[in-house]
Amino acid sequence: MRTITTLENVISRVHEQSAGHFDEIIAVRDMRFDSLERMTIAGQSFGVLPSGQRLLANRLRMPFSYLVRCPAELQAQNLNYWIEREARIRQSLFCRFAGNDVRAVFTERYTAIDNMEVLTKMLEYGFSPSMEIQLALDSEMMILKVPEYDRQFSIFGDDKIVPGISIANSEVGLLALSIEAFYYRLICTNGMIAKTAMDARYKHVSRKIMEEFPLVLEGVISQSRHGKDRFLISTRTMVENPERTIDAFARQFQITQEEAQIVKQAFYEEQGAATMFHVIQAFTRAAQFPNLSASDAYRLEKAGGHILGMVKS
Repeated sequence: MRTITTLENVISRVHEQSAGHFDEIIAVRDMRFDSLERMTIAGQSFGVLPSGQRLLANRLRMPFSYLVRCPAELQAQNLNYWIEREARIRQSLFCRFAGNDVRAVFTERYTAIDNMEVLTKMLEYGFSPSMEIQLALDSEMMILKVPEYDRQFSIFGDDKIVPGISIANSEVGLLALSIEAFYYRLICTNGMIAKTAMDARYKHVSRKIMEEFPLVLEGVISQSRHGKDRFLISTRTMVENPERTIDAFARQFQITQEEAQIVKQAFYEEQGAATMFHVIQAFTRAAQFPNLSASDAYRLEKAGGHILGMVKS
């Protein structure tokens, strides 16, 4: 769920969320499982959060969808069998903890870039602590959107769009640190994340993004100011069958059937003709659905940006 706050308040919330977080290199041979949700490390019991469960299943080459349907005893048998095989080829894993819970598991090649580091870089770049930030934050992802109201432009009369930037990060491997363009439609508060030539998406195996942070930000900010033409073209691009078009885009951008239904509902809540602009707005409006996670909302807003990028004159 998106909230509008200040950068200073975001820093406070992330600081509170990070309390109790720590990282350790763990010997694989010291890991045993009681179930998918519970494990022991060197004899000490830990819970395993959903983010850690998915990463462990992926690391041990087991389908997560299968594991979650198994009873606890069968989960333990499968996980312990494969962790023993993992110990034959790998001595240790990089584990991230939240108190007494495992929140993520990576190889030692992983380079941690935490949310607080990203916020510190924003302050160093010159973002004011009092500036407006649109925030989506949960245990798996942080998404920050910074609108530039002095750069807004009109689409239909008083229907205005504000360009800006989006900075997204996941401490548990859901998303590489990403800096992208952002567009905010004032009349309905829809937000969209769009591709520019200066977009940056860095996997957590390098700290290069920390060195290039100012350069990438400047490039994305500059290019985000030039999105008006594509929006105007999208308003003139008619869509013959909106539901079929939404289904096609949902498949292309890996949107679930349930989420596609939310997008269709959002389309009919939008006012105006059946144009590509309104299809785009349906995806971004659906991203505001209150039951969606931060990562699900991000995917829908990204889908809207991809569709805008496909619009041709």
